[in-house]
Amino acid sequence: MNSLKFNTSDYKFILFYFIAGSIWLVYRWNVQDYSFFEIATGLPGYIIKNLLLLFIFRWLINEYLVIRKNYLIFIVLAFFTWEGVGFLDMWRDYYTAEVPWELPSAQIMLVQNFNRGADAFMLLGLVLGKKYYENKLDNIKLQNSQKELELKVLRSQYDPHFLYNSLNTIDALVEYSSKEKVKEYISHLAALYRYLIHTKDEDVVPLEDEIALAKNYFYLIETRFGNDYDFEIIKNRQPLNNYLPNGSLLTVLENVVKHNAALDGNTISTKIFIEESFINVLNTVSKKEGKVESMGTGLKNLKKRYQLLSDQKVQIEATENSFSITLPLLSLVH
Repeated sequence: MNSLKFNTSDYKFILFYFIAGSIWLVYRWNVQDYSFFEIATGLPGYIIKNLLLLFIFRWLINEYLVIRKNYLIFIVLAFFTWEGVGFLDMWRDYYTAEVPWELPSAQIMLVQNFNRGADAFMLLGLVLGKKYYENKLDNIKLQNSQKELELKVLRSQYDPHFLYNSLNTIDALVEYSSKEKVKEYISHLAALYRYLIHTKDEDVVPLEDEIALAKNYFYLIETRFGNDYDFEIIKNRQPLNNYLPNGSLLTVLENVVKHNAALDGNTISTKIFIEESFINVLNTVSKKEGKVESMGTGLKNLKKRYQLLSDQKVQIEATENSFSITLPLLSLVH
């Protein structure tokens, strides 16, 4: 719990409350035939009583709820504060009344003192409610800022990872392919990076853009590895939600290439099933020999991005012969 502090808007709110409350009391007391002296002493009493309760309760909340977290002492002190302020207000009323009135018994006085303090509850409740609402908004803004920062960090991790794989691909092409093939590959790679640069600040992108990016990636991989990898897009349903985290499909496809190799002439088959509310990427498994070099981003990064962007989760199923990743499709909330 944060300390309860008043800002400029709080003091303006309190001032407006006293102005409005004073106008209402003057009108009511006039209707009830209060004398000028009673009104002149009653208004300061009303303001002082409310301010006393407001600032004493602010101190009690900060001292015994926020710092000490001693709820019992807070309740006891709050009760005596309420009674004490009510008692002072009763004596003010007693000595300023033009028509003398008899002091009640101790038991009745206890109830009356509490009731006199209770009419200040509206100001206290409104101010505390206002502070609670502002704190909730501040927390939401802080959480959103934290999410935005984490997403930017995750995207910055993603770009070097993809560049690392791309440079390895170019290195292989330069050694084993023709100049024209290299130029064509670089052209496709440049187109892919234009897309990444264009969408670098986007958390989510349309599904069709991710599919177009994937097709471009198919070419890059098939150019380097020939028939080692086979990609196929199968559209079973028209999606209801048409967005994915930026570069998420590319991350999954990179994961396939990074961890699998076509051994003994067995092609690594990857099928992308487009369903109504999700995309499923299913590939055959043929683990690469030796330790696979990893930048530590990949699927962990992807899961974290989904966690930050929505309440939906990436589903992963792994068997000896296949590996499946299901990416939920996202919808925009305006």
